[in-house]
Amino acid sequence: MEFLLSFPILQTDRLLLREITLDDTLELFTNYSDPDVANWFSDEPYTQIEQADLVIREFIEKSQRGKGLTWAIVLRATGEFLGTCSIEDIEAGSRGEIGFDLAKEHWGKGYMVEAAGAIIAYGFKELKQSKIEAETYSHNSRARRVLEKLGFRVEEVREASHFYTLSAEDWLKTRS
Repeated sequence: MEFLLSFPILQTDRLLLREITLDDTLELFTNYSDPDVANWFSDEPYTQIEQADLVIREFIEKSQRGKGLTWAIVLRATGEFLGTCSIEDIEAGSRGEIGFDLAKEHWGKGYMVEAAGAIIAYGFKELKQSKIEAETYSHNSRARRVLEKLGFRVEEVREASHFYTLSAEDWLKTRS
């Protein structure tokens, strides 16, 4: 699948979702080096800034290949970097997988439901996805709560992971 030449910028009441760039390396490193954040998606917190540089380069490369879009989540009022949200493993007109992270000091404020909701809408409306999937550790009650607030349903529980799905049809029902 080929994307538009310009990366889609999404806005919500409080947030701006823009393309992640190498200018975000320090902020991403700060988030990913926090054990309370990294514990949910990585084996170990980052210890070197080069790790953040590398992952941002991977995000950019996926975007260029049409296999994923990763947004930096920033506060509209201040421009402060909060985290990332992505839709990856994109199959045009078929499916995608959402992923997200948020700096610990911003947990519990509804930012991730707001950001992920905008990305889900983009996936269904613009990418014409029929379903969006997500996987999270079973013990990650915060991520599971975000997914469930957005209408995702548990499809499978395997080992220590919950697998979720949200169909375009179910998403549309919650919007009408």
